[in-house]
Amino acid sequence: MIIFKTIWFAPKKTIEEFNSKNVNNSLFFQPLIFTGLVFAFDISSDISGVFEMKKFFLNFLFSLPIGIGLAFLGLALIIPWLIIVFGKIWRGASTMRQMVNVCSISVIPLNLLLVNQIVLLVFGYEPTLEQVNAGLYYVLSVWSFALLIIGVSSMQNFSYGIALLNVLISYLPLLIIGLLRN
Repeated sequence: MIIFKTIWFAPKKTIEEFNSKNVNNSLFFQPLIFTGLVFAFDISSDISGVFEMKKFFLNFLFSLPIGIGLAFLGLALIIPWLIIVFGKIWRGASTMRQMVNVCSISVIPLNLLLVNQIVLLVFGYEPTLEQVNAGLYYVLSVWSFALLIIGVSSMQNFSYGIALLNVLISYLPLLIIGLLRN
């Protein structure tokens, strides 16, 4: 089973098959690294503004560990933990590793933005998320969110409605922090 291929048209089957074959509970970390690269491209222009670095390559090298670190922090610690904590309201039974793998698998479509960012870089534009095609970004974000709901539903044995409610409540603290920050 190639997850990067089967996740598009058979997401529930892919997630359940990955969970059943993953008996040693290993982490599926490749999509998290690709998401970290997307974040690194996005924050490299901010890093250049803060540290007044003129060369893009040095900016990218400096922002690379920050982007990958933020991806692992958000997608491998905070969001899965919040989903598990709020899932206990409806007696959801999943482990942290299962939720980390679900979050990791759910960002696979969003990682296609990396290709768009590289194309922007080749043509001399800043590879930030503001420069990425908005329609592509929206469609991939919605598809990633849908995959997250399918994965939470599958791992915690919820209906899609309860899984949606669980994910939305889990995102609520992050949304409040984001609103207070601005």
